[in-house]
This record gives sequence, C-alpha cells and structure tokens, in this order.
Amino acid sequence: MKYYDLHIDSEKLEEIIEMAKLLGFSGIFVNVQNIEERRLNENLKQFLNPEKNNEIELIRGVIIKAKNKEELKAQIEKYRRKVEIIAVYGGDYEINRLACEDNRVDILYHPELGRNDSGLDHICIKSAAENNVAIEINFNEILKSKNRPKILSFMRKNIKLCKKYEAKIIITSGATEKWEMRAPRELASIGYVLGLDLKDAIDAVSINPETKINENREKLKGNIIGNVRIVEEF
Repeated sequence: MKYYDLHIDSEKLEEIIEMAKLLGFSGIFVNVQNIEERRLNENLKQFLNPEKNNEIELIRGVIIKAKNKEELKAQIEKYRRKVEIIAVYGGDYEINRLACEDNRVDILYHPELGRNDSGLDHICIKSAAENNVAIEINFNEILKSKNRPKILSFMRKNIKLCKKYEAKIIITSGATEKWEMRAPRELASIGYVLGLDLKDAIDAVSINPETKINENREKLKGNIIGNVRIVEEF
C-alpha cells in the first residue's frame, strides 16, 4: 500500500524528503511556490525529476491563500494546468464554501482554522462530495493549538458530516519542518480517534490521496475530460 502526505509546506526540501523516506511514505506534497521563490539551483531541482528520485514521489502542488472569490478563481485558473494538487487555505467561511463548490480544487485545508466553529456546514460538505473536493484533517493544527479540545471537536463534526454526505477526507501532517512530520499509521490513528472507522482512516492517507493524484495526472496528460476517461484505440 502506498502512503502520501499531501500537506507539507517547507523550503527545506532535502530534509523533508529524507524524513519522508524514513517514515515510509511513497509520496509527499511539494509546494512549487516555495521552489519558485527560492530559485533553486540545478542540483536541488533534480529532486523534482522523477527519473532521478525514484525512491519517493514528489507531488507538485500549490497552496492557494485567497481573500475573496475573484482572487481564488484567478489563482485556480493560473495553476490548474500546471500542478497535480491544488489545495485551498481554509478558515474563512466564504473561502471554505467556494472551495467546496469548485471541482478544480483538490483539498480544502483546515476549514476550522482560527474559528469558533468547524468552518463547514451540510451545504459545504454536500458540495465537496459532489465536486470531489477532499476535506483535510491536519495534525499540525492539533499539535500547535492552544485549545486542543475545541479543535478536536470541530474536526469530529466535520468528519461526521463527511461520513453522512460521503465526502472524501485526507489526513496530513501539515508539517513546516521535518520534526513535525508523522508516520502514515500515526496520521491514520488520528482519524480513527476522531470518528473514522479503521479502513476509512487508512484510506485517508493512502487510497484517497493516491486516487486524486492519479486522476489529476491523467487530466494533465489530456486523458480525462470532465469525468470521462479517454481510451486510446489500438
């Protein structure tokens, strides 16, 4: 079984890759915005070459931090044909809802961040299910929270809604440095404690992210239009 962590936001790419290998991941999210900003030298760019980095997959992605609808739409349009994963930085209810309504979005990060509620309601979750937008459970948010019981209760509520409306859940470390990363089974255990059954908790770090990655790779190759797979004739 392959395991993925689809929320890592660190500029220390070499350290993150080595830790991911030790923890047993098959692939990790790489924020290409960090890479562009740092103007990496050619040696570091080799890490993004699958042929030269066959031990672990590096999933090209972006984290969109938008203040309004127009900015969100513009950023999605800018990156959708360039990366494998588009994640939206959640917390603001309007942004949460808009992300759930847009089928070009892959993951809504921490919808409860900085809020006094879970950040989502049945309308958002139903839209997320219809548009194949996954809802994140973020370990780092739990780790760094000053009010852990509150955050856990919000996450439990969102998981309950996701189960009711069959929206996908993805569990991540949310790491900004290597010491914040956690092994796949540790991440899955968080989902289990918060209300997922064991299979769904494991799927949230394996099948769910892997399916999304593979679907987007097919789309980037032009083999999927909408929800229809284009099959080559021989």
